[in-house]
Amino acid sequence: MKAKDVKVDAWLRAHQPEVIEDLKTLLRYRTVEDETAVPEEGKPFGPITYDCLQEALGIAKRLGFEGESVDGYCGSIVVPADDPRGEKPETFGILAHLDVVPESTGWDYPPYGAVIADGKLYGRGAIDDKGPAVASLWALKAVKECGYKLKKNVNLILGCNEETGMRCLEYFLAHRPAPDFSISPDGEFPLTNSEKSRAEAAFERRYDSKISLRAGTVVNAVPGEAEATVPLPIGTVQEFAEAFSEDSPFGVALTEEGARTKIKVIGTTAHASMPEDGDNAMQAMLQLLADLPLAEEDGEVVRSLAAQLGMSLYGEPFDLDQEDMSGRLTFNAGLMDWDETGYTVTFDLRVPISMTEEEVRGKLEAGMANAGASLKSFEFGQGYCIPDDTPFVQKLMDVFNTRTGENRKPMHIGGGTYARHLPNAVSFGPEGYLCEAHAHAANEFIDLEQLYFNCCILADAIIALCCE
Repeated sequence: MKAKDVKVDAWLRAHQPEVIEDLKTLLRYRTVEDETAVPEEGKPFGPITYDCLQEALGIAKRLGFEGESVDGYCGSIVVPADDPRGEKPETFGILAHLDVVPESTGWDYPPYGAVIADGKLYGRGAIDDKGPAVASLWALKAVKECGYKLKKNVNLILGCNEETGMRCLEYFLAHRPAPDFSISPDGEFPLTNSEKSRAEAAFERRYDSKISLRAGTVVNAVPGEAEATVPLPIGTVQEFAEAFSEDSPFGVALTEEGARTKIKVIGTTAHASMPEDGDNAMQAMLQLLADLPLAEEDGEVVRSLAAQLGMSLYGEPFDLDQEDMSGRLTFNAGLMDWDETGYTVTFDLRVPISMTEEEVRGKLEAGMANAGASLKSFEFGQGYCIPDDTPFVQKLMDVFNTRTGENRKPMHIGGGTYARHLPNAVSFGPEGYLCEAHAHAANEFIDLEQLYFNCCILADAIIALCCE
């Protein structure tokens, strides 16, 4: 690993114990948005997320930076230029977030315990995105401590609602000026300058049902578990469950509840933009239920929905499997809520930027009509692409390739970061180098050497973009 400045690397190495402790402090906050709570003034995403934001601003103050809460939606830490070029220097933005997706199941360590084991720091948010937030703060501190003069302002923005709507950034942009150019350390190395569009669609079918089914905690994660209750004795369900689970990646557990049977299917969670990394327990449950001798309308409804969804990862049953320079479409059946009144199912799609909102919506509606379901809601966010030859992109690519000795090219992803909502913005790490992608998964962690690498390369980026 080649240092851009050995002084900066050495300074960061000497302060790594403090970096680790600061990250452990933030990881102990369960910053999952409680959408059922009544927001308090100044705490729009709940008291725990607010407390975490205040903790992060306290870390910034200890490091010598002035920061403020933007009405609880996000934190804003502005470091003015030391040697500004012109009367109004440009502002470089670094956008990370403190909120996290729910922890789900399958953890070997407490999700909010901040446990270190085998050189890894475990916790929800370690890689997405509290680790990068802390690394950004300490990288900026290292640049200043090692004598570099900023020719541009630096605005570190710490969002609190990235995972569930990005209202934090929307609020910031309505009340503060947007940076002139930005990075979000919330993607993959070496750099991502293209993000696919994102669609979220909910469908429903209403009828008198005798079954129930729950799956998923957030739509942007592959459901790792699904639970259903069916009006069949456990002996009947047992033979189908055994046949289903044979040579299958899914586990199945049954519980007798009088004349009914509770079924639990266990799969593997993953980020919705990479459904191939998971095993979707909802889709698997539907396939199992479709084999059961369910009576009357329940049987028909389950079979039609299972046939339409299959175990699709790329929208094949909807004629949506397309690909362009931004990547291939991905399809995640993320949420299911089925009770005595029928069901609602919600999908998350990452869509090639050449596909239109109308095309995606139309094909989803046509496909779900086969299952007798109608559209309940639909949202579409357009993706973006900044050309590879943009000077800003080239500088960051040089930063990565110089430090690593590699010769990689910019990436195009399906994940959605702050970058798509800002002018001249890209995502820059932290996954894809020194670690596998595991955001939103159980046992989320950051390797301690990767945390050090992230601090160093973010310092490189600040030097290249703001000091040279």
